[in-house]
Amino acid sequence: MKRIYFILISVILLSTISVDEIFSQTDSTYLRTEEILEDILQEPVGDIDESDLYDQLEQLLLNPININTATIDDLVQIPSIDISTARLIIEHRKKYGYFFSLNELNSIENLNKELVKKITPFLYIDRKPSEEVEPPGKMETIVSQTNVLLRSRFINALQTNEGFLKNRFEGTKPKLYNRLLVKYGNQFQAGYLADKDAGESSINEFSTFHIAANDIGIIHRAVVMDYFLEFGQGLTFWSPYAYSKGADAVVPVRRNDRIIRPYTSSTENNFFRGAAAAFNLGEFILTGFYSYNYFDANIDSVTGMITSAPLDGLHRTPNEIRKRKTASEKMIGGRIDYRYGNILHLGAIYYQSSFSNKFQPSNVYDISGDKFDYTAASYSIIFNRFNFSGEFSYNGISVASINLFEMLISNSFTFVTSIRSYPRNFNSLHGYAFGERNGATNNEFGIYTGFRWKTPIGLLNFYYDQFKFPYATFFNPNSAQGDEYLVDFLSKPIKKFELRARYKYENKDITQLIDNSKSIVKRLRQVFRGEIIYSISNQIRLRGRFEYNTFRVAQTGENENGYLIFQDVRYSPTNNFNLYGRIIFFKTDSFGSAIYEYENNLTGVLTNVPLFNEGIRWYFMLRYRPYQIITVSAKYSETYKPAEKSLGSGDSSIPGNLDNILSFQIDISL
Repeated sequence: MKRIYFILISVILLSTISVDEIFSQTDSTYLRTEEILEDILQEPVGDIDESDLYDQLEQLLLNPININTATIDDLVQIPSIDISTARLIIEHRKKYGYFFSLNELNSIENLNKELVKKITPFLYIDRKPSEEVEPPGKMETIVSQTNVLLRSRFINALQTNEGFLKNRFEGTKPKLYNRLLVKYGNQFQAGYLADKDAGESSINEFSTFHIAANDIGIIHRAVVMDYFLEFGQGLTFWSPYAYSKGADAVVPVRRNDRIIRPYTSSTENNFFRGAAAAFNLGEFILTGFYSYNYFDANIDSVTGMITSAPLDGLHRTPNEIRKRKTASEKMIGGRIDYRYGNILHLGAIYYQSSFSNKFQPSNVYDISGDKFDYTAASYSIIFNRFNFSGEFSYNGISVASINLFEMLISNSFTFVTSIRSYPRNFNSLHGYAFGERNGATNNEFGIYTGFRWKTPIGLLNFYYDQFKFPYATFFNPNSAQGDEYLVDFLSKPIKKFELRARYKYENKDITQLIDNSKSIVKRLRQVFRGEIIYSISNQIRLRGRFEYNTFRVAQTGENENGYLIFQDVRYSPTNNFNLYGRIIFFKTDSFGSAIYEYENNLTGVLTNVPLFNEGIRWYFMLRYRPYQIITVSAKYSETYKPAEKSLGSGDSSIPGNLDNILSFQIDISL
């Protein structure tokens, strides 16, 4: 252990040594993508794999937006861009004509240069937008515009957990991931993905395939095999994950749909298998879709009803394997969109789902039956400096809604407010809308208000959210409510030096066992964070953070605290090499006061690690591109808790106080 820590500290010290300025800066695409994710995911919601959010950014990188033809709806697909930023870009294009270089973005008044650096990887220039492009067909054209992207990943826990020690798992320890994408320009894409979790036996335990086409004649989007649907504000259709409340008070509140997306994630639920196509008919877009897909389910052996549908995608033990793809869903529907320039966007959708088995409800408001019909409508109106958008969804019983108002008070001040109303008897099969329980679109009413203000001394984000769960559920014996607010301030007082301060207040009802019965109690939680980022040069960036959280439950006298301190370094001596290191010291009273931290990982991997009790965590990661077509990434991470005799619980528990993981990935681009 001492030797490992000595090596890490030595690397950090060596990285502070000055390097010659003749070395060029590191690959900007990786670094800017990571910065976008760090901004949006500053407030992780739990120990879950959110890699699908990374996949969304990767798809934007693979299919960049033509800035000379982009609409506001197109530009706001990029997470760092809000409506006010999109307006600035389009108004500049209208005034001065087509862009000839992305560097022209730096000349737009009130457009932050740091933001320009972040968004340029997602944009491209069509230098002759008014001319006909050369039609495909010539062999040299096909070869020059075709990209083959291969990714292979290996993740292995070096400690052996209980599931393997007691032979409960059918497979081997490594987690394996393989993905192949073949692209022809921005028009065609085909992909195959195979994934195996730790403990599973087959290297393609989960696999997915798709063929997609974009903007070919009247075909706006088309996917055969596996795909996502996105509509409106996510009440009816969305991917399994979406950005939630965080450091940016404006961007995560508003969903920006892309109608149909090819499925490129290893998340094993809530996607469709069949075909979908959207046709461009002038100001209208007409979409049809069909799916027949199997999913994991626990089925009552007596009634034949679905008692639950696990979403973890794990098939390691005999019990987990028995539930694998035991139920199916057939879904068919259509959608129509009307767009009037950059001013008006209206949409309507209808679909019907039927399941192989009926759902068995655990309470009166739970999903029940085997046939479901949904009808929804969405709108977006942009008028001068105002944007109204929202969605209404009807499940045959009740109507859920979310409505958003965004106002650009000035080029430096954006205000947003949102009202959501999800009835107790509304259950969305495939939605993932904004809310306190992000994605849980029932039994919630909330009002969210926030603003982003670019002051002369820094960037201020603030939001206040009030929410209520009006009716009792299986988990809560009575109605519950709460409110929270967050203040985040980022300042750059001098060049290459950033200061960040944050305070979050959260006061809400939770359920606890008191005298062996469930009771609603009020929990007050507060989080304080301070962060310093210092770029010594274009090659070296240092970051230090201190975070302290505390929560108190008045009814029980429970009072817990926790803190986290970390120091990290990013070293990029050449265009082909990135090196990361971080050491973290943490101490909390229990898991209840755990502190989550987003950290650098292999490209495409995005997890939030919960740190609790007392210990040290550190990781070391490198990304190296020895040739133009090959990128190699590797990461070693270690968590050490000196006072613990075991880590984790159940089959995932590890004897001892050390948890270390080795990860390796190779990306090939032809």
